[in-house]
Amino acid sequence: MSSLVIGLDINDSQITSALVRIEPLTCKRLSIERDTYFTRSFDINPDSNPRNIISVWIQCINDAILDFVDHYKEFDNIVGISIGMSGPMDYESGICYIQSPKFNKFFGLNIRLSLQNGLKNLVAHWKHDYYDRYHTESTAASPRKQTILDGLRLQPPKSTTITSPGTPRTPILVNLAPLSLGKALQYKSLRTNFLDYCGRQDDDYDLSDENKGCSSICRSRRDTYFHDIEMTSSAQFPAANYFNPRLWTILEQIVHLPISFYNSTVCFGLGEANDVCNQHYERIIALTLSSSFSSAFIDRGEIIINRKDVPLDGTLSKCPYDQHSIADDWFSTRGLLRIYKKILTHESSDDSSDTSSTTLSIDERQQNENDSLDIEHVLAHQASNGDPIAVKTFEIFAHLLGQFLIPYINAFHTQLIVIGGNLAEVWYLLENQLNCTIKKYSQAQTYFSLSQGKSICFGAVQQLSSENSKSSFRKTHQYLLPVTKNIDTSQYDIYPTHQIPSGDIGSGYQQLNEKLCNLIEKNDILLIDGFVGTYFNEYAHQLNKYYSQNKLSSLLFYDSRTFLQTDSNLDREFHLKHPKSLFGKLASGLDFKKDFIDSKKFEFFKNNLSYPCVIIGPGSSYVNETSPLVYIDLAKNELYYRIATETACSYLKPTRRLKSDDSELTSAVFEQKCLYFLDYPVFNKLKQELLPRINYFIDGQRPNCPTWIDGSTFRQALAHIANQPIRVRPWFEPGPWGGQWLKTVCKNISQHAKNYAWSFEMITSENGLLLSDVNNHLLELSWDLFYGSQVSKILGNDIHRQLFSNANDFPIRFDFLDTIDGGNLSIQCNPSLAYIRTHFGEKITQDEAYYIVETKQHWQQASANDATSSSYIYLGFHENIDHEEFHQALVHSDRRKQEINIENYVQRIPTNVHDFFLIPNQTIHAAGRNQVVLEISARPHIYTFKLYDWLRLGLDGHPRLLNIEHGMENLKFDRHGEQLRCQPVSLKIEQDQYEEQHLPTHDLHFYDVQRLIIEPNENIQIIRSTENRFHLCMLVEGDAIEIQFDSHDNNQEKQTRQYNYIETFLIPASINEYCLRPIINNNNHNKDTRPQKFTLLIAFLKWDCEKILE
Repeated sequence: MSSLVIGLDINDSQITSALVRIEPLTCKRLSIERDTYFTRSFDINPDSNPRNIISVWIQCINDAILDFVDHYKEFDNIVGISIGMSGPMDYESGICYIQSPKFNKFFGLNIRLSLQNGLKNLVAHWKHDYYDRYHTESTAASPRKQTILDGLRLQPPKSTTITSPGTPRTPILVNLAPLSLGKALQYKSLRTNFLDYCGRQDDDYDLSDENKGCSSICRSRRDTYFHDIEMTSSAQFPAANYFNPRLWTILEQIVHLPISFYNSTVCFGLGEANDVCNQHYERIIALTLSSSFSSAFIDRGEIIINRKDVPLDGTLSKCPYDQHSIADDWFSTRGLLRIYKKILTHESSDDSSDTSSTTLSIDERQQNENDSLDIEHVLAHQASNGDPIAVKTFEIFAHLLGQFLIPYINAFHTQLIVIGGNLAEVWYLLENQLNCTIKKYSQAQTYFSLSQGKSICFGAVQQLSSENSKSSFRKTHQYLLPVTKNIDTSQYDIYPTHQIPSGDIGSGYQQLNEKLCNLIEKNDILLIDGFVGTYFNEYAHQLNKYYSQNKLSSLLFYDSRTFLQTDSNLDREFHLKHPKSLFGKLASGLDFKKDFIDSKKFEFFKNNLSYPCVIIGPGSSYVNETSPLVYIDLAKNELYYRIATETACSYLKPTRRLKSDDSELTSAVFEQKCLYFLDYPVFNKLKQELLPRINYFIDGQRPNCPTWIDGSTFRQALAHIANQPIRVRPWFEPGPWGGQWLKTVCKNISQHAKNYAWSFEMITSENGLLLSDVNNHLLELSWDLFYGSQVSKILGNDIHRQLFSNANDFPIRFDFLDTIDGGNLSIQCNPSLAYIRTHFGEKITQDEAYYIVETKQHWQQASANDATSSSYIYLGFHENIDHEEFHQALVHSDRRKQEINIENYVQRIPTNVHDFFLIPNQTIHAAGRNQVVLEISARPHIYTFKLYDWLRLGLDGHPRLLNIEHGMENLKFDRHGEQLRCQPVSLKIEQDQYEEQHLPTHDLHFYDVQRLIIEPNENIQIIRSTENRFHLCMLVEGDAIEIQFDSHDNNQEKQTRQYNYIETFLIPASINEYCLRPIINNNNHNKDTRPQKFTLLIAFLKWDCEKILE
């Protein structure tokens, strides 16, 4: 099959289209079909409706499609649309960031979605006007909806054929949209100049006598673009018999074509580099001189953006020109106007009569000081008529441009400079002076291209053909949360749910879009906010598709990133601290609206919306606080899986990119650092603010099938759940030291992972909460949203509420470390309370405790007497360890990659099931191999200062970063292993029923632990009181435990919940009293290997934790 792509060049006054043939299975070069391209002009002003402008763009696409139909060959197929546009723009998403008087209604607009809607309407037109008319028996006119194309009715364009000299007379079609008589008269003189100076006049124009003969570019280089001009008749529309079934199938699929966007200057440069005249040049700088100044650096056909011989991002426009301005201020039409005004001011006092007409002409065109629309045409007209100030303006502009370029030309070893843009049309006023300036310092050749549209179309398609599409939106072995829960829960439940008290959870886009469209119909606007990492474009695409299928008017989508601050890098980098460090400082004091929204852009954005519209993306909720609001949440584990595929990233990270040698962090690790220290504190705060306003809440982890819930039903459910036992959704991660026990015991997790190192049982900064309805539909929300809205019910007493009331403050975490058939964790320590507050902005530090749940020798009978299967932990120093000697040993090992006999410094202690070790901050420690450890620790979990990691690599193949200097500042050398082994204290014994034990923690721990050892008798009932504080629990031995409690929502009726072996659950303080009962699983096929007794751990906050945290 032979494939074609529609290439487009879109600028501020016209659009050009061409069909480009690609041969992906051969080495043939790309080629524009029949050297034919089409151009349509359009007028745009500050009040232009984007729908009308886009309708012209659709017509130009239609011109290319008509050409495809007219020359259709069997096996031909259109496979995409590739567009070159000027920035600023989010090219990946198709979002316009251009902030100018002409394009003010486009500021923030999702152009891709508007084009998709227009293409759908175009196909409907084709079907109505051609296919149905000749392929249906009915002759009655069918009703037709209003569409985006109704702004400008399709008309046969005027056609111009341009042939190249010395070549076969293959036509190059330039199709111009009809102009009004008034507009034609207005531009008559300018068009005359343009035709006169398109490389056809003699080579006698110069700025001064001394510059005669400076131009070194052969005139024929430009003559190849325009020669004989011949008017032909209007294009004919296709006959009905053209539409055979295969061709019509191709046309119907046009609405589904992928639409790609690229920087027009990059496209221009690639297109020119592939021109036969330029193929012998290896290093090329492409420039466009228009309303903005843009550049591209090309080395052997490759775009260079991050190399020492080019400016950052390969962008000259932002390079400083002087102390107060950048290059874009001078080498755009704004710069041309600036030079003109300076000359005018300087010389008007000498002879005002010579310039009065020019001044009047410019003032008529220049209603606003910042508006330089079409100034190049006006000045070119004046210069062509001999106006000395206009001539001098172009001369100085070219001279300054040449001077500015010299260092970049030489650094890049440039061989060719090719220039396009609006100012290329007046090349005859710039060329000689520019060449003379550059030739004094460089041998680089310079020429102005008049085939910019054609080059951009070609270059856009070339970039499309070389792109590698991302094959997956998540990288993990873990299963995506199903829409409906249908797994066995008699053992460890990986999808623990909480049923909502009323209403239901919707699934899929059909019903969701019905709800959203009703909101749009009533309000003309919809706001869709959400969490970092959400695929907002997918939701916009689905809503756009549904709306265009069912509504009378087109819907515009505006992106909230448009008004995000781009110059707040210092604030952001402050919170990220050193680029080589894993750690930053929490941005807890930052506010999304105050610190990350550009107020000027925001006001400009709000004042230029075109309705009906959808504002989508983080911060959309600020556009109108009374408009309907949808919020899309995303589970943290799914966000990390997207980070791994580079389909998601931090939203608030610095906009300027750090060079690779400035950071030792991999891309994924850097993104996670930005998320933790910047995005999470700010987004979590925003989420809490929006909760009362939300009309619909969406679980965003399934981009193909979201689940969602009505806002009032959602808020009611959160309040209801806070009065019952709670279990968050756990998730699992492999690691370089990971083991095999979790994979065996938690049977519903993926068995394809190499190992599992962690189970995030209840790390509240990472976990979510699952809701379900009567149909078992699942919806996940982040824990912080639930906790922040229900903190009083969870914490209970005033003392604890004062300490931990923030949405991110739930104080205790449970997680598993599995090293059975794995390896040792790194030798590590955690920061002191003062250190973590000062350096990282946390309220509490990372105090830890290790409870030994299982060992390999206990778990596998065959390993019981195998010394190589023994388990141990590293804990505390030996006596009299020299601090500096230990420090130097660590540094030496890291630098020279040499092993350390760590047992010369750190104690190794054998472990057994149910051992409990205390690890207060500043204690050196590591879990050893062949065991499963339950961490009962303070909430912070990333502040692990790795001192020694056995010289191994991470799963990504990169060395795991050590934190030796942080660690050495946080070590207590007087802590020794056996001092930190917990000695249980018996509190109560009920004969033949249970024993209650206190597992006293360290004086630095603000939490405590109790242990219930229960006989395996289902008739035993144990009454417990929460004492107005929460209990965080886990059954670490036994089959299951039943919890009975009084319901707050059902007239104090008794309700029960059951939790299996090693499932973490929370009893909130809102439950005053609960009853425990052991449950024996009669379906367990391994009863002979199960322990005889049940063991339940209960963690809770100490009453004096306020003093501990002083």
